[in-house]
Amino acid sequence: MKKVFLILLLVLTGGVFAIYSASMAETKTPKGDLDLISKKVSSAPSDASSPEWKQARESKFILVGAGTVEGKVLELKAKSVYTKDEIFFRFEWPDADKSMNKSKWKFTGGKWAKQPGDEDRLGVLWEINRIDKFATKGCAVLCHNESKNKKEWYYSVSSSSEKGDLWHWKSVRSNPVGYTEDGFVVANPSMKPEEGRKRDAGSGKAEDNRTQDKSGPAYMQDPAKPASIEGSLLAAEAVEIKTPSMFKEGDEIPGYLLTKEWKGSFADIKTTGIWKDGKWTVMMSRKLTTGNSDDVEFDTRKKYSFGAAVFDNASEENSYDSDPLKLEFK
Repeated sequence: MKKVFLILLLVLTGGVFAIYSASMAETKTPKGDLDLISKKVSSAPSDASSPEWKQARESKFILVGAGTVEGKVLELKAKSVYTKDEIFFRFEWPDADKSMNKSKWKFTGGKWAKQPGDEDRLGVLWEINRIDKFATKGCAVLCHNESKNKKEWYYSVSSSSEKGDLWHWKSVRSNPVGYTEDGFVVANPSMKPEEGRKRDAGSGKAEDNRTQDKSGPAYMQDPAKPASIEGSLLAAEAVEIKTPSMFKEGDEIPGYLLTKEWKGSFADIKTTGIWKDGKWTVMMSRKLTTGNSDDVEFDTRKKYSFGAAVFDNASEENSYDSDPLKLEFK
C-alpha cells in the first residue's frame, strides 16, 4: 500500500471541500478493487434493493483513514448500472451510528446550545477535463498543502484547461430531501482555500438556521404543519421564533433549513440514502449527459478516473480515502 493517502477537508462555514495528501507510515492494508464496472440494464432501478442491481458486479474499495482515524481501513462496496439515458451508483459502507447532529440546537439551562457531533458524508471526484496525473495519483494532485498552517492549504486543479466534478452527499444537509450536492473544481491562482471549489449553477443548498447574533435558532417547525421529514426542518414548514420563552429544557431544533425545490445543475444527482443495521446504503442517479459544462459527461465507450472518500460523523481531515479508481461500461 502506498505511503501517500488522501484527506478530504470540509471547511463547513464556507462550504469548502478539499482533498489533501498526507504522509502515513507503511501499513498492511487489505488489497481492494480499483475498478468499477457499470452494467447496462433494460430498466432503471427504483431503489437500492431493485433486482437490476443483481446484474452488476460488486467492487470492494479499501479506504484508508487519516486524521483521527489514521491507519484504520473501511470497505466501501460499490455497484453501477446504466440505461440509455441514465447512470446509477449504489454505495454501501459500515457505520455504527447514523450521525444527524450537525449544528443541531438544544435548549438547556435556559438557553440554546449547539449539540456535539457532525454528519456522515460521501464524496466522489471525477474528471470533467483531463487533470494531469489524476489517473495515477488520484485526488492528491489537487492538494496544495506545503504550508505548515492548515488555513493556508488550498484545493484546485493545476491549470485552466483542467476541471473536476465533485459530488458531495451529506446525511444532514442533502440526503433528507433526496439529493447529492453537485460542484466542480477549477484552477485557483489566488491560493485561497475556498476559491478552487465551486457550486454548480442552480439552487437547493441548505441554509443555516440561526439568529443574526448566532445565539440560537431563528426558525422552528410550524405547529400547524406536521414535519414531513422526521428530524429535519423544511423552509416551507418553518415559522420564525418570536417567543423564546416557549421552549422547555431538552427541546431540540435542526440547525439547517432544507428545501425540496432543488433546481439547475446543482440538482443533477438524485439520491436516496438509508441507514439501517449499522451501515449506510446510498443510491445516486444522474443523466449520462447533462449538457452542463460543470458536469462530467459519461460516454459509455470510455473509461473514467475517480476517487472516493467517506466521513464518519467528522469534518476536516478525518476521513477514509480511496486509491485512484476507474469506471468502465459493459
